[in-house]
Amino acid sequence: MEVAIVIEVTLQDCDGIDVVLKERAEARFIREIERCFPEEQGMLDAWRAFMDASEGGEITPEQERLARSWLKAFDKARQAGFQGISVEEAYFDVSMG
Repeated sequence: MEVAIVIEVTLQDCDGIDVVLKERAEARFIREIERCFPEEQGMLDAWRAFMDASEGGEITPEQERLARSWLKAFDKARQAGFQGISVEEAYFDVSMG
C-alpha cells in the first residue's frame, strides 16, 4: 500500500500580506518543488538528507548529493513563490510527513 507524502509550505514573517497573495505564493512554491521532484519519495529523500546535513551530522556522499538537489529545488521554488510579491524578511517553511 502506497502512502501519499504530505508537504506543508507556509510563508512566514509576512505580516500584512493579503491572504490570497500568501496562498498563491505557497501554491507556486509547491508546484515548482513538485516539478523538481516528479516522484514524491525522491522529494522526501532529498528533504530528509538536507535536514540531516543541516543538523551537522555526518552524511554519505549520496545524502550530500540529495541534500544539494533539495537546495537547488528549494531555491527555484522560493523564486517562484516570491514572484509578483514584495515582502521583506519573509521565508518559506517546509515540513513533510
